[in-house]
Amino acid sequence: MPVPSPWRVQLRILALVAAAWLLVTALYAAHCALVVPPLLLLATASLLRGGRGLLDRVMLAAALLLGATCVAGLGFAYWPWGLHPVAVAGTAATVLILLAAWSGRRPSLPRPRWSDAVALAAAGVVGLVAAWPAWHTNQRTKLAIMLDGEDLGRHAAVFDAIRRTGGYLFADHARAERYVYGGMIDYPQGSHLLAGLLDGFVRSSADDFGVGTAMLTHYLWFTIVGYTFLALALVWSAQWIAAGALTPARCVPLAALIAAVCAAGEMLELLSFGYPSQVLGLAEAVLLMALLARPVARTRDQLLLVAALLAAVGFTYYLYLPPVGLAALIWLGTQWRRVIRRPGALALAAACGLAAAAPMAYGLLYADQAGALFVIGYLVLSRDALAALGALVVTGLLSRRGRHSRIWRRYALGFVPAAAFAGVLLVGQRLFGVGSGYYANKALYLVFALLLVGAGALALHLPPPAVSRRHRSLPVAVPALVAIVALTGAGRGDTPYTGGFWGRSWVRGPDAARLAQADLLLVAAARLPDDAPVLVVGDDTGYESYRLTLFLSAIQRTSGATAGAIYNHLPVTNPDRLDASIATMPGPVRLLALSDASARRAEAVRDRHPASRVEVVRV
Repeated sequence: MPVPSPWRVQLRILALVAAAWLLVTALYAAHCALVVPPLLLLATASLLRGGRGLLDRVMLAAALLLGATCVAGLGFAYWPWGLHPVAVAGTAATVLILLAAWSGRRPSLPRPRWSDAVALAAAGVVGLVAAWPAWHTNQRTKLAIMLDGEDLGRHAAVFDAIRRTGGYLFADHARAERYVYGGMIDYPQGSHLLAGLLDGFVRSSADDFGVGTAMLTHYLWFTIVGYTFLALALVWSAQWIAAGALTPARCVPLAALIAAVCAAGEMLELLSFGYPSQVLGLAEAVLLMALLARPVARTRDQLLLVAALLAAVGFTYYLYLPPVGLAALIWLGTQWRRVIRRPGALALAAACGLAAAAPMAYGLLYADQAGALFVIGYLVLSRDALAALGALVVTGLLSRRGRHSRIWRRYALGFVPAAAFAGVLLVGQRLFGVGSGYYANKALYLVFALLLVGAGALALHLPPPAVSRRHRSLPVAVPALVAIVALTGAGRGDTPYTGGFWGRSWVRGPDAARLAQADLLLVAAARLPDDAPVLVVGDDTGYESYRLTLFLSAIQRTSGATAGAIYNHLPVTNPDRLDASIATMPGPVRLLALSDASARRAEAVRDRHPASRVEVVRV
């Protein structure tokens, strides 16, 4: 077969690049840019090698793109196009075409497998539960859903600011402070950058940011999609690690167990309380640990995937970077003969590893975020669920097949840093704080997620699939089904929250009090101009006024101007907090009184600060 001349190869590459840019531009102009990210995902999957099914390849591509997007975000803030969908997608397509030409790989995708359908069905059930309260509801209900956790107000403001500034906020502190509270500028922003980038494709516009309420709605849907992706990552990772011990009959209860915990157990509180960064960081950490336990066959691809996921974790939620980073170093130490043969890929992986550590080093050393490690919070993971799931997984690891499996030994070896990290935080909390700590429990969620991924170890008690095919294998699923009931029930044992299963509370939707607060915010946003920050003054002890002020500032896009009042040094229950807030506001401010009593209180504060331009309003 004749070899094409170099100039013909170059012309072919140029033609493909031009066609990619024309396609992206045409879809953007036709307001169909939403289809571009899936096309890029499939194109990336077609150039990777590894896995036996289509979902395997797509998940590997998603892992690679998550890390690449987080690292590329460092450049988005400095190049002239920001997060413009055409510029980002055109550049990504160009890179893929050049990589295909350099590597000599032709696009190729494997066929779907039965396990793909099982994983997608399980994630679909979780997604249906997650989306149920927001599906076919009005703006009032969606806003009330977000009000259940105050963190979504802050995260939404960061998401909106990234869209407006075109990149990571820490790239330009002075500009970012016009949009958000200064403490959030140095917060890990990988999930916000990804949501802001995708929002441009959803809207097919680089400069259409929507009104404040529409912005919040979009962000709510991004958090729901992120939680669904976490469920998919958990199910796929469990199947990926336990593939050698699974049959269709064994795969279904494994996926059902994970789906039940995500849809009805305490994992759902990550969505209810509004922790989108932790959700995506957890998914990335789980994918990384799965690939460390069972690497892909090609060393170069494995190194790039590990490096990409380390970068993704570092930029998204760097609390999980120390344990997963240590697990990656342990894997490198055990595979050094294999990786040393790929010096180029190893050097690139090392560079990505250093980039992954940059946000954590910046936050701990420069932004003084280390002091938050031992704060007290209301997030508490059930110890009953941890103990029950841990006991089940350990029985599989201690079985004869578990002890002799390299994959399961690597899984156990990678699990140790995660468990040790959570234990160190728990001990530190006992020494420096009171009770269980906020971030210590967040670290326990990584332990819990890894135990879910390791639930496939239960199949190690059963005959190998080659033997079990000669018999009916469905009855062996009964113990796993019993485990599902036990685990989803155990999540209620020592949890400090009430109301039954998390899934039931979530599907039921917001209560009357939250709906009334949403009505108030919508009316206030519609009637009050956004030329001055608004502080809500209620009759409560202070927390609900603080929460309403936080969300109203996000809707009116005045989070930067209101930051001095929202993040006052005094506790929200301190009676002098409102006076201190007025003293920190350099410009005009409105006090939104919710009752006659709060109006009198607001007027008294105004009278005590005659030099400040304070207006008391009622809605």
